[in-house]
Amino acid sequence: MKTSPVLQCIFNRRSVRKLKADTLPKEDVELMLACLEAAPNAGNLQPWSFYVVTNQAVKDELCQLSFNQEVVKQAPVVFVVCAKPEISATQYGEAGRNLFCLQDTAAAVQNLLLAAASMDYGAVWIGVIKEKEIADCLHLAQDERPVAIIPVGCANEEPCQAERVGWKKITKWIE
Repeated sequence: MKTSPVLQCIFNRRSVRKLKADTLPKEDVELMLACLEAAPNAGNLQPWSFYVVTNQAVKDELCQLSFNQEVVKQAPVVFVVCAKPEISATQYGEAGRNLFCLQDTAAAVQNLLLAAASMDYGAVWIGVIKEKEIADCLHLAQDERPVAIIPVGCANEEPCQAERVGWKKITKWIE
């Protein structure tokens, strides 16, 4: 198999659910924000906004709103990625509003996870279920839809590789 730093990062990245409270350098957080923004997105509309949460009281509330996933309050930094559906809708209508903006934010989150892993930080992707409550917690604008919470910090565990079905079982070639 061919190898490169990017491929190694993709295959070695793990969801880390136990983090140390050690502060992250501001430059590292800013680099992760730049990686979020560098994600591909439909029409280069960039229908997203990013929040960096370091306030412990807010992290505690986000933890409660995320089914008490302790990693949210453990992490020194919690990123919240929001979609802005109406920006996508301006060019793509309902497809932009209901799909493209979510795909765009998903690409941004993957960039963040890979960036964190490449910088030797642990991180995990937490999907947002309680959108309204999280929007209220963060005082989001009406046009912002929270879609992902990503706690980032120094890993306090070494998770093993999750078992995969195997691409050969889930792939169909159309030739």
